[in-house]
Amino acid sequence: MLFALVAAPAVANARPWENREPAVEPKPAHQLRNPLTTWPAEPDAPLAPIDDAKFKVAWAHLCNVAPDSATAALAPKITAAAVTAKSDPFTLAALAYFNSRCDAAYKSKKGSMYGLLGIEPGMYRNVEGAPELPVDKADLTMKRLLDPAVNLAVGAALLEMWNTSHKEIDAAFGGGLHRTGVAHFIWGDVVRSSGHEDLVLIARRRMILGYLGNKDAPRPAPYVGLSVVSPLEAVPRVATSGPGDDRSGGARRHAGLDIAGTVGEPVRAMADGTVIFAGINSPSKMRMSGIPPEKIRRYRNRRMGVGGIYVCIEHSSEPKKVVSCYMHLNSYNVNERDQVTAGQVIGELGRTGVKISPPHLHFEVRIGERHTNPLRTLGDTMIPPKATMTHQYNVRAQRARIRRALRS
Repeated sequence: MLFALVAAPAVANARPWENREPAVEPKPAHQLRNPLTTWPAEPDAPLAPIDDAKFKVAWAHLCNVAPDSATAALAPKITAAAVTAKSDPFTLAALAYFNSRCDAAYKSKKGSMYGLLGIEPGMYRNVEGAPELPVDKADLTMKRLLDPAVNLAVGAALLEMWNTSHKEIDAAFGGGLHRTGVAHFIWGDVVRSSGHEDLVLIARRRMILGYLGNKDAPRPAPYVGLSVVSPLEAVPRVATSGPGDDRSGGARRHAGLDIAGTVGEPVRAMADGTVIFAGINSPSKMRMSGIPPEKIRRYRNRRMGVGGIYVCIEHSSEPKKVVSCYMHLNSYNVNERDQVTAGQVIGELGRTGVKISPPHLHFEVRIGERHTNPLRTLGDTMIPPKATMTHQYNVRAQRARIRRALRS
Protein backbone atom coordinates (compact mmCIF):
# COMPACT_ATOMS: atom_id res chain seq x y z
CA MET A 1 0.00 0.00 0.00
CA LEU A 2 1.11 3.56 -0.60
CA PHE A 3 0.94 5.84 2.38
CA ALA A 4 -2.04 7.93 3.45
CA LEU A 5 -2.47 11.41 2.00
CA VAL A 6 -1.85 14.29 4.35
CA ALA A 7 -2.30 18.03 4.22
CA ALA A 8 0.40 19.77 6.24
CA PRO A 9 -0.57 22.87 8.20
CA ALA A 10 0.84 26.10 6.83
CA VAL A 11 2.51 27.16 10.09
CA ALA A 12 3.80 25.11 12.97
CA ASN A 13 2.76 26.22 16.45
CA ALA A 14 5.68 24.76 18.36
CA ARG A 15 8.62 22.80 17.08
CA PRO A 16 9.84 20.08 19.43
CA TRP A 17 13.36 20.10 17.95
CA GLU A 18 15.45 22.02 15.45
CA ASN A 19 14.41 21.39 11.85
CA ARG A 20 16.28 18.50 10.25
CA GLU A 21 16.92 19.65 6.70
CA PRO A 22 19.38 19.13 3.84
CA ALA A 23 22.44 21.36 3.75
CA VAL A 24 21.75 22.17 0.09
CA GLU A 25 18.20 22.69 -1.15
CA PRO A 26 17.19 20.18 -3.84
CA LYS A 27 17.12 21.43 -7.41
CA PRO A 28 13.79 22.95 -8.47
CA ALA A 29 10.98 20.65 -9.60
CA HIS A 30 7.57 21.55 -10.97
CA GLN A 31 4.75 21.10 -8.48
CA LEU A 32 0.98 21.00 -8.48
CA ARG A 33 -1.15 23.60 -6.77
CA ASN A 34 -2.86 20.83 -4.81
CA PRO A 35 -1.20 17.42 -5.11
CA LEU A 36 -3.69 15.88 -2.67
CA THR A 37 -6.72 16.27 -4.92
CA THR A 38 -5.09 16.26 -8.37
CA TRP A 39 -3.25 12.96 -8.45
CA PRO A 40 -5.22 9.72 -8.76
CA ALA A 41 -4.46 7.03 -6.18
CA GLU A 42 -1.02 5.51 -6.61
CA PRO A 43 -0.98 1.77 -7.40
CA ASP A 44 -0.39 -0.74 -4.64
CA ALA A 45 2.90 -2.62 -4.77
CA PRO A 46 2.60 -6.08 -6.34
CA LEU A 47 1.98 -8.76 -3.75
CA ALA A 48 4.90 -10.43 -2.00
CA PRO A 49 6.95 -12.45 -2.51
CA ILE A 50 8.62 -10.31 -5.17
CA ASP A 51 9.79 -12.14 -8.28
CA ASP A 52 13.51 -11.36 -8.34
CA ALA A 53 13.91 -11.79 -12.09
CA LYS A 54 11.00 -9.50 -12.95
CA PHE A 55 12.12 -6.90 -10.40
CA LYS A 56 15.63 -6.91 -11.90
CA VAL A 57 14.27 -6.34 -15.41
CA ALA A 58 12.10 -3.44 -14.19
CA TRP A 59 15.04 -1.92 -12.28
CA ALA A 60 17.33 -2.19 -15.32
CA HIS A 61 14.70 -0.47 -17.48
CA LEU A 62 14.23 2.30 -14.93
CA CYS A 63 17.99 2.90 -14.79
CA ASN A 64 18.41 2.51 -18.57
CA VAL A 65 21.10 -0.15 -18.17
CA ALA A 66 21.62 -3.66 -19.52
CA PRO A 67 20.03 -6.48 -17.48
CA ASP A 68 23.48 -8.05 -17.02
CA SER A 69 25.14 -4.82 -15.80
CA ALA A 70 26.58 -4.16 -12.34
CA THR A 71 23.79 -1.67 -11.72
CA ALA A 72 21.10 -4.24 -12.57
CA ALA A 73 22.79 -6.67 -10.16
CA LEU A 74 21.86 -4.30 -7.28
CA ALA A 75 18.19 -5.30 -7.58
CA PRO A 76 18.32 -8.14 -4.99
CA LYS A 77 19.92 -5.78 -2.48
CA ILE A 78 16.96 -3.40 -2.90
CA THR A 79 14.40 -6.11 -2.22
CA ALA A 80 16.41 -7.50 0.72
CA ALA A 81 16.62 -4.09 2.39
CA ALA A 82 12.90 -3.53 1.82
CA VAL A 83 11.99 -6.88 3.38
CA THR A 84 14.10 -6.18 6.48
CA ALA A 85 12.59 -2.70 6.99
CA LYS A 86 9.07 -3.80 5.95
CA SER A 87 9.27 -1.13 3.27
CA ASP A 88 8.17 -0.94 -0.36
CA PRO A 89 10.98 -2.05 -2.71
CA PHE A 90 9.43 -0.14 -5.63
CA THR A 91 9.64 3.12 -3.68
CA LEU A 92 13.25 2.38 -2.70
CA ALA A 93 14.12 1.75 -6.34
CA ALA A 94 12.41 4.99 -7.36
CA LEU A 95 14.30 6.98 -4.71
CA ALA A 96 17.59 5.51 -5.94
CA TYR A 97 16.72 6.48 -9.49
CA PHE A 98 15.70 10.02 -8.53
CA ASN A 99 18.47 10.81 -6.04
CA SER A 100 21.53 9.15 -7.61
CA ARG A 101 20.46 7.97 -11.08
CA CYS A 102 21.07 4.41 -9.80
CA ASP A 103 24.73 5.15 -9.03
CA ALA A 104 26.01 3.27 -5.96
CA ALA A 105 29.17 5.46 -5.97
CA TYR A 106 27.20 8.72 -6.05
CA LYS A 107 28.58 11.76 -4.22
CA SER A 108 26.80 15.10 -4.56
CA LYS A 109 28.79 18.05 -5.88
CA LYS A 110 28.66 19.71 -2.47
CA GLY A 111 29.89 16.49 -0.85
CA SER A 112 26.92 16.07 1.48
CA MET A 113 24.90 13.21 -0.08
CA TYR A 114 26.18 9.72 -0.67
CA GLY A 115 25.39 6.41 -2.26
CA LEU A 116 22.49 4.84 -4.07
CA LEU A 117 19.75 6.65 -2.14
CA GLY A 118 21.60 9.95 -1.88
CA ILE A 119 21.49 9.94 1.91
CA GLU A 120 22.76 13.06 3.68
CA PRO A 121 24.28 12.08 7.04
CA GLY A 122 24.29 15.68 8.28
CA MET A 123 20.49 15.80 8.21
CA TYR A 124 20.32 13.15 10.94
CA ARG A 125 23.25 13.88 13.23
CA ASN A 126 23.20 15.73 16.52
CA VAL A 127 19.70 17.24 16.47
CA GLU A 128 18.85 17.72 20.14
CA GLY A 129 15.39 16.47 21.10
CA ALA A 130 14.76 14.64 17.81
CA PRO A 131 13.48 11.05 17.99
CA GLU A 132 15.99 8.24 18.20
CA LEU A 133 17.08 7.09 14.77
CA PRO A 134 16.17 3.58 13.60
CA VAL A 135 19.74 3.12 12.32
CA ASP A 136 23.21 2.93 13.80
CA LYS A 137 24.82 6.38 13.60
CA ALA A 138 28.09 4.64 12.79
CA ASP A 139 26.55 3.83 9.40
CA LEU A 140 25.97 7.53 8.66
CA THR A 141 29.40 8.13 7.17
CA MET A 142 30.52 8.53 3.59
CA LYS A 143 32.50 5.28 3.64
CA ARG A 144 29.61 3.22 4.99
CA LEU A 145 26.98 4.81 2.76
CA LEU A 146 29.00 4.06 -0.36
CA ASP A 147 28.43 0.38 0.39
CA PRO A 148 25.15 -0.33 -1.47
CA ALA A 149 23.90 -2.88 1.06
CA VAL A 150 24.47 -0.47 3.96
CA ASN A 151 23.02 2.47 2.04
CA LEU A 152 19.84 0.58 1.18
CA ALA A 153 19.41 -0.82 4.71
CA VAL A 154 19.85 2.65 6.24
CA GLY A 155 17.64 4.30 3.61
CA ALA A 156 14.82 1.77 3.96
CA ALA A 157 14.78 2.22 7.74
CA LEU A 158 14.80 6.04 7.42
CA LEU A 159 12.02 5.95 4.83
CA GLU A 160 9.82 3.93 7.18
CA MET A 161 10.67 6.35 9.99
CA TRP A 162 9.32 9.20 7.86
CA ASN A 163 6.29 7.17 6.74
CA THR A 164 5.37 6.36 10.33
CA SER A 165 5.86 9.83 11.76
CA HIS A 166 5.16 12.27 8.92
CA LYS A 167 1.64 13.23 10.03
CA GLU A 168 2.89 14.21 13.49
CA ILE A 169 5.91 15.98 12.00
CA ASP A 170 3.65 17.97 9.65
CA ALA A 171 1.49 18.99 12.59
CA ALA A 172 4.55 20.22 14.50
CA PHE A 173 6.58 21.79 11.68
CA GLY A 174 4.11 22.81 8.98
CA GLY A 175 5.29 22.81 5.38
CA GLY A 176 3.75 22.45 1.95
CA LEU A 177 1.11 20.02 0.78
CA HIS A 178 2.48 16.58 -0.02
CA ARG A 179 1.35 12.99 -0.08
CA THR A 180 3.80 10.64 1.62
CA GLY A 181 6.92 10.23 3.74
CA VAL A 182 8.95 10.33 0.53
CA ALA A 183 8.74 14.13 0.63
CA HIS A 184 10.35 14.13 4.08
CA PHE A 185 13.09 11.74 2.93
CA ILE A 186 14.09 14.51 0.50
CA TRP A 187 13.35 17.64 2.56
CA GLY A 188 13.56 16.59 6.22
CA ASP A 189 11.03 17.91 8.73
CA VAL A 190 9.71 20.83 6.63
CA VAL A 191 8.54 19.90 3.13
CA ARG A 192 9.03 22.91 0.85
CA SER A 193 7.83 21.42 -2.43
CA SER A 194 5.82 18.40 -3.54
CA GLY A 195 7.40 18.29 -6.99
CA HIS A 196 10.30 16.01 -6.04
CA GLU A 197 8.00 13.49 -4.38
CA ASP A 198 5.78 13.52 -7.48
CA LEU A 199 8.75 12.59 -9.67
CA VAL A 200 9.78 9.79 -7.29
CA LEU A 201 6.26 8.36 -7.36
CA ILE A 202 6.21 8.55 -11.17
CA ALA A 203 9.44 6.50 -11.15
CA ARG A 204 7.73 4.07 -8.76
CA ARG A 205 4.84 3.71 -11.24
CA ARG A 206 7.36 3.05 -14.00
CA MET A 207 8.93 0.31 -11.86
CA ILE A 208 5.56 -1.33 -11.18
CA LEU A 209 4.52 -1.18 -14.84
CA GLY A 210 7.84 -2.72 -15.85
CA TYR A 211 7.53 -5.43 -13.21
CA LEU A 212 4.01 -6.33 -14.33
CA GLY A 213 4.99 -6.19 -18.00
CA ASN A 214 2.26 -3.66 -18.74
CA LYS A 215 2.64 -1.63 -21.91
CA ASP A 216 0.55 1.31 -23.02
CA ALA A 217 -1.89 0.36 -25.76
CA PRO A 218 -2.36 3.17 -28.30
CA ARG A 219 -5.71 4.87 -27.81
CA PRO A 220 -7.76 6.67 -30.46
CA ALA A 221 -7.22 10.44 -30.67
CA PRO A 222 -10.00 11.66 -32.97
CA TYR A 223 -8.57 15.17 -33.07
CA VAL A 224 -5.61 13.98 -35.16
CA GLY A 225 -7.19 10.83 -36.55
CA LEU A 226 -4.50 8.58 -35.04
CA SER A 227 -4.00 6.06 -32.26
CA VAL A 228 -1.54 7.58 -29.79
CA VAL A 229 0.38 7.01 -26.57
CA SER A 230 1.87 9.50 -24.14
CA PRO A 231 5.45 10.47 -25.07
CA LEU A 232 6.45 9.74 -21.44
CA GLU A 233 5.71 6.58 -19.45
CA ALA A 234 3.50 6.08 -16.38
CA VAL A 235 0.56 8.38 -16.99
CA PRO A 236 -0.83 10.71 -15.90
CA ARG A 237 2.04 13.14 -16.35
CA VAL A 238 2.18 16.81 -15.40
CA ALA A 239 2.07 19.37 -18.21
CA THR A 240 3.52 22.58 -16.82
CA SER A 241 3.13 25.04 -19.68
CA GLY A 242 1.03 25.16 -22.83
CA PRO A 243 0.81 26.96 -26.18
CA GLY A 244 0.62 30.74 -26.01
CA ASP A 245 2.45 31.17 -22.70
CA ASP A 246 5.04 33.97 -22.53
CA ARG A 247 8.67 33.18 -23.25
CA SER A 248 11.74 35.44 -23.08
CA GLY A 249 9.81 38.12 -21.19
CA GLY A 250 6.99 38.19 -23.73
CA ALA A 251 9.28 38.35 -26.79
CA ARG A 252 7.88 35.08 -28.11
CA ARG A 253 5.07 32.63 -27.48
CA HIS A 254 5.37 29.03 -26.37
CA ALA A 255 4.46 26.70 -29.24
CA GLY A 256 3.99 23.36 -27.45
CA LEU A 257 3.36 21.51 -24.21
CA ASP A 258 6.04 21.16 -21.52
CA ILE A 259 5.80 17.83 -19.68
CA ALA A 260 7.74 17.54 -16.40
CA GLY A 261 10.17 14.64 -16.11
CA THR A 262 13.57 13.40 -15.01
CA VAL A 263 16.77 13.62 -17.06
CA GLY A 264 17.39 10.28 -18.77
CA GLU A 265 13.76 9.16 -18.98
CA PRO A 266 12.81 7.39 -22.21
CA VAL A 267 10.92 9.53 -24.73
CA ARG A 268 8.51 7.65 -26.99
CA ALA A 269 6.97 8.21 -30.40
CA MET A 270 3.38 9.42 -30.05
CA ALA A 271 2.20 7.27 -32.97
CA ASP A 272 3.42 5.28 -35.96
CA GLY A 273 5.33 7.40 -38.44
CA THR A 274 8.54 8.42 -40.20
CA VAL A 275 11.36 10.45 -38.65
CA ILE A 276 11.67 13.64 -40.69
CA PHE A 277 14.12 15.55 -38.45
CA ALA A 278 16.85 14.44 -36.05
CA GLY A 279 19.29 17.16 -35.05
CA ILE A 280 19.65 20.38 -33.09
CA ASN A 281 18.45 23.94 -32.88
CA SER A 282 21.70 25.90 -33.11
CA PRO A 283 22.37 29.19 -31.26
CA SER A 284 21.71 31.12 -34.49
CA LYS A 285 18.21 29.54 -34.56
CA MET A 286 19.18 27.60 -37.65
CA ARG A 287 18.38 23.90 -37.70
CA MET A 288 21.13 21.34 -38.11
CA SER A 289 19.55 18.10 -39.30
CA GLY A 290 20.64 14.60 -40.19
CA ILE A 291 23.04 14.20 -37.26
CA PRO A 292 23.38 10.43 -36.67
CA PRO A 293 22.49 9.19 -33.18
CA GLU A 294 26.02 7.99 -32.46
CA LYS A 295 27.28 11.58 -32.86
CA ILE A 296 24.50 13.57 -31.18
CA ARG A 297 25.84 13.26 -27.61
CA ARG A 298 28.83 15.43 -28.52
CA TYR A 299 26.40 18.36 -28.86
CA ARG A 300 24.69 17.82 -25.50
CA ASN A 301 26.80 20.27 -23.50
CA ARG A 302 27.13 22.90 -26.22
CA ARG A 303 25.24 26.15 -26.33
CA MET A 304 22.07 25.74 -28.40
CA GLY A 305 18.92 27.49 -29.45
CA VAL A 306 15.72 27.03 -27.48
CA GLY A 307 14.82 23.64 -29.00
CA GLY A 308 18.08 21.94 -28.09
CA ILE A 309 18.45 18.39 -29.42
CA TYR A 310 15.19 17.24 -30.97
CA VAL A 311 13.33 14.82 -33.22
CA CYS A 312 10.24 15.30 -35.41
CA ILE A 313 8.04 12.49 -36.75
CA GLU A 314 5.49 12.67 -39.57
CA HIS A 315 2.52 10.47 -38.76
CA SER A 316 0.28 11.07 -41.77
CA SER A 317 0.34 13.11 -44.95
CA GLU A 318 -3.23 12.66 -46.19
CA PRO A 319 -5.83 14.00 -45.76
CA LYS A 320 -3.88 16.19 -43.33
CA LYS A 321 -0.21 16.21 -42.45
CA VAL A 322 0.34 15.44 -38.74
CA VAL A 323 3.79 15.95 -37.21
CA SER A 324 4.96 15.56 -33.61
CA CYS A 325 8.23 17.04 -32.27
CA TYR A 326 10.21 16.17 -29.12
CA MET A 327 12.62 18.83 -27.84
CA HIS A 328 15.26 19.35 -25.11
CA LEU A 329 16.47 15.76 -25.50
CA ASN A 330 19.74 14.46 -24.08
CA SER A 331 20.11 12.18 -27.08
CA TYR A 332 18.14 10.17 -29.61
CA ASN A 333 18.49 6.71 -31.15
CA VAL A 334 16.82 7.19 -34.55
CA ASN A 335 17.91 8.44 -37.96
CA GLU A 336 15.98 10.53 -40.41
CA ARG A 337 13.70 8.41 -42.63
CA ASP A 338 13.48 5.67 -39.98
CA GLN A 339 10.04 4.11 -39.52
CA VAL A 340 8.87 4.12 -35.89
CA THR A 341 5.86 2.69 -34.08
CA ALA A 342 3.64 4.13 -31.35
CA GLY A 343 5.39 3.84 -28.00
CA GLN A 344 8.83 3.14 -29.49
CA VAL A 345 11.65 4.79 -27.53
CA ILE A 346 13.26 7.42 -29.75
CA GLY A 347 15.48 9.25 -27.25
CA GLU A 348 15.93 10.36 -23.68
CA LEU A 349 14.73 13.44 -21.85
CA GLY A 350 17.26 16.15 -21.08
CA ARG A 351 17.70 19.91 -20.67
CA THR A 352 19.39 20.88 -23.94
CA GLY A 353 18.33 24.37 -25.00
CA VAL A 354 16.77 25.05 -21.59
CA LYS A 355 17.92 28.16 -19.72
CA ILE A 356 16.33 27.98 -16.26
CA SER A 357 13.44 25.49 -16.15
CA PRO A 358 13.60 22.11 -14.40
CA PRO A 359 13.92 19.09 -16.74
CA HIS A 360 10.97 18.64 -19.11
CA LEU A 361 10.00 17.46 -22.56
CA HIS A 362 8.80 20.15 -24.95
CA PHE A 363 6.21 18.35 -27.09
CA GLU A 364 4.50 19.72 -30.19
CA VAL A 365 1.71 18.45 -32.45
CA ARG A 366 1.38 20.21 -35.80
CA ILE A 367 -1.43 19.76 -38.32
CA GLY A 368 -0.37 21.13 -41.68
CA GLU A 369 1.55 24.29 -40.87
CA ARG A 370 -0.46 24.96 -37.71
CA HIS A 371 0.65 24.32 -34.14
CA THR A 372 -2.10 22.74 -32.06
CA ASN A 373 -2.58 22.26 -28.34
CA PRO A 374 -1.18 18.77 -27.64
CA LEU A 375 -3.64 18.38 -24.76
CA ARG A 376 -6.34 17.85 -27.39
CA THR A 377 -4.36 14.88 -28.69
CA LEU A 378 -3.10 13.39 -25.41
CA GLY A 379 -6.32 13.82 -23.42
CA ASP A 380 -6.42 12.50 -19.86
CA THR A 381 -2.88 11.15 -19.98
CA MET A 382 -1.86 14.69 -18.95
CA ILE A 383 -2.58 16.80 -15.89
CA PRO A 384 -3.12 20.22 -17.51
CA PRO A 385 -0.87 23.23 -16.85
CA LYS A 386 -3.60 25.14 -14.97
CA ALA A 387 -3.17 22.63 -12.11
CA THR A 388 0.49 23.63 -11.57
CA MET A 389 2.23 26.37 -9.66
CA THR A 390 4.38 27.00 -12.75
CA HIS A 391 1.30 27.99 -14.74
CA GLN A 392 0.19 30.30 -11.93
CA TYR A 393 3.60 32.02 -11.94
CA ASN A 394 3.47 32.34 -15.74
CA VAL A 395 0.02 33.95 -15.62
CA ARG A 396 1.14 36.43 -12.97
CA ALA A 397 4.24 37.36 -14.97
CA GLN A 398 2.20 37.75 -18.17
CA ARG A 399 -0.33 40.00 -16.45
CA ALA A 400 2.44 42.09 -14.92
CA ARG A 401 4.05 42.50 -18.34
CA ILE A 402 0.75 43.63 -19.86
CA ARG A 403 0.20 46.14 -17.04
CA ARG A 404 3.67 47.59 -17.59
CA ALA A 405 3.02 47.86 -21.32
CA LEU A 406 -0.27 49.67 -20.74
CA ARG A 407 1.39 52.17 -18.39
CA SER A 408 4.23 52.96 -20.79
